[in-house]
Amino acid sequence: MTPIQIKIARQREHRILAEGLAIEIAMDLGDREEADRHRREMEALISAREAALQLEEEEGASYFSAAGDIAAIQADARRAVSA
Repeated sequence: MTPIQIKIARQREHRILAEGLAIEIAMDLGDREEADRHRREMEALISAREAALQLEEEEGASYFSAAGDIAAIQADARRAVSA
């Protein structure tokens, strides 16, 4: 992954986590419509992540290498949130 791809992936992972938290907050407040809106946004971000992996593979990168990079970024994002 290029440096800009890594930054985009990091941003995407943090946004996925933020949308998940927004779902929890909306549900705690009893706002199902807001929770559903955040769910759709989170699903769109997850789809974008999958599309980025697919593109990496189509450009000749190893799918497993790219997936490993994404997994490391996901772990970093989770650690940052739980710290």
